This record gives sequence, structure tokens and C-alpha cells, in this order.
Amino acid sequence: MTKLLFLLGIPTLFIAIALVPLSVTHARTLSPAAQNIAEWNPPIRNATEADIVQMFIPPNMPWSSAHRGIDIRASDGDVLAPNDGEVTFVGTVVDRPVISIQHSNGLITSLEPVESELEVGDKVAAGQTIGAISNNASHCDAQCLHWGLRMPDAWQIGSTFRDLYIDPAFVLGWTKPSILWPVHSDPT
Repeated sequence: MTKLLFLLGIPTLFIAIALVPLSVTHARTLSPAAQNIAEWNPPIRNATEADIVQMFIPPNMPWSSAHRGIDIRASDGDVLAPNDGEVTFVGTVVDRPVISIQHSNGLITSLEPVESELEVGDKVAAGQTIGAISNNASHCDAQCLHWGLRMPDAWQIGSTFRDLYIDPAFVLGWTKPSILWPVHSDPT
């Protein structure tokens, strides 16, 4: 009987191993943010990857310290909508003026320090001027814009949900997603 179970177990094991790649093909589909990379624009006119003065540093936990966005050097004070959306916040956070825009894919952009005449509920188009960098607040040595990008309620911890911050440079195609290889594999 033991020999029969052993003989039946080996083919089952080979079938299971052969089917494993089929169960992870969904990992290759792109997120809504990645699928629409062509639709995203830098919020500073003519900015490139070389204009990033502080990179995105994700938090380990929602309450951990981190740099939840990128700082982009700005030679011009105009701030542009990085994608179509609706203004969801215009006001002061701590000591800086902030504007937030919710995009059709659910992501929320926050830009600071930005002074804007727009109001909550206003629709904006990608590339539209939405405000100007404030001269009264900055956390960079030179004039810069902080761009945060988050997915609401995408980070579950226990029974609670928190916003998940993502790298804005990724939606611009300036950075690539990290790929974690299995421990026992050779990625070459």
C-alpha cells in the first residue's frame, strides 16, 4: 500500500510543479497606474528624471517615517495637473499649501507647496496649470515641488485599511517596479 501511495504521489508532484507557473501569470498584468503611463505628465513643465532632487522612500508601515513622494526641481513656478481628475482638497497641511487631485483610476495626487485658485470639485485636465509653487514654504534648498501619489485604502493592516503611497516616478516611466525573484532561482 505504501509503495502504491508513493508511486501515485510522484506523478501528482510533477503535475503540481508543472502547473505552478500557470497560477502566477496574473502577476504579469499591469496595475491601472502602470497601464496608463502614457497619460501621466510631470507636474513641472519639461521636467525630466534628472530634475528629481529627492527620490521616493516608501514607509515600512503606514505610520513609519519615509519620503512619500518625489521632489522635483522647478525652474518655473507653474504647477501642472499630472493627469485628468477632480480636485479633492485645497488648503494648508501643517505649514504648506497643498492641492490634491483624484484621478479616474482611483489614485490621488498631492502637490505641495502649491497656491491655487481652484476649488474642491473642479475638474482638471492633464497638463493644465493648477497653481503656482508657494514662495513662503519649501523643504528643498532650491525651488521644488513635492509630488505624492497614493492609492486609497490599499494597505490592509489587521482589520484596518490605510492609503498606500506609490512612487510618482513610476507612473512617468522614470523608474521601474522592483521584481523579487524566488530564493532558489537564477534570474539570468
